[in-house]
Amino acid sequence: MAPPYMDTQTKAAIVCFKCGLACFLLVFLAAGITMLVVAAVANKYLGQFEELNHDLVSARNLCIVIGLFVTLTGIVGIAGVVRENCCLLLSFAGILGCLFVLSVAAGVSLAVLTSIGTLRQKLTDFLGGRILNVKKTAVRSKVMDELQMQIKCCGDVSYRDWFGVPFAGNPNDTHSGDVPGSCCVGAKDNFDINKPDDSCGKKDKAQNSTIYTTGCSKRVADVLNGHLLQIIGAGSVVIFLEAVGFTLSCCLLRHIRRRDSADEEDRVKLKLIKKREKKMKSKEAKLKKRGQESSDDLLSEDH
Repeated sequence: MAPPYMDTQTKAAIVCFKCGLACFLLVFLAAGITMLVVAAVANKYLGQFEELNHDLVSARNLCIVIGLFVTLTGIVGIAGVVRENCCLLLSFAGILGCLFVLSVAAGVSLAVLTSIGTLRQKLTDFLGGRILNVKKTAVRSKVMDELQMQIKCCGDVSYRDWFGVPFAGNPNDTHSGDVPGSCCVGAKDNFDINKPDDSCGKKDKAQNSTIYTTGCSKRVADVLNGHLLQIIGAGSVVIFLEAVGFTLSCCLLRHIRRRDSADEEDRVKLKLIKKREKKMKSKEAKLKKRGQESSDDLLSEDH
């Protein structure tokens, strides 16, 4: 039989680790859902920039997948804790280990992508190429209009990038000192991409107070880096929680197995004791029967 104090300690440890793991799972589920929300918000901004960097989009998608796995893993962990099921707890710990590796990989890739120099260079190449294409073909760039209108910027490095570019479609009109109407303050509400009106961007009207002067490469870099840092922050929390959850689940699994092993040992010992008692009773019955038979023989001899 297992010592009583050991059984008491094991049960107390199981209760303690169950409470700790239950609290962790609530936070873990909240973190997974938060990660999905943050990735979805970032997707709103990254969706229109998929041409900029496919690695950036892949990292974002990886974060979404990890967020889903975190949520599903939390559900498996809750089932294992409630039922004290070793198989579910073992699966939970195994999934946490895999998620930990994936989360670290995603965090490293996103941290590299947040290098402003690298990201801004990619943005400058992309946006400068768009403006150069307009200059060569005199075909208006709806991508640039949408970008300038949505994030309140103008040009690549600055609004001066549009000087001399025939953005209105006339190759002979170089628009010296003019900027597109999508660069004007309030363009998000007033500018129509399908029917562009560039009158507010004429050099005689375009003042620093009426147009956006910040280049789009800087603005986009700031927007992307801001949301990437949010994702990395959420990912760091998830990585920490995964380490805590893995430790708690392994400790709980160890104590449950220890308790089950002790219970099984007690059952085996009890079975052996009952078997021994049965044999003893059988022997006593046989001895009693033999003693009765001997008494009967003696009586018959006396007679």
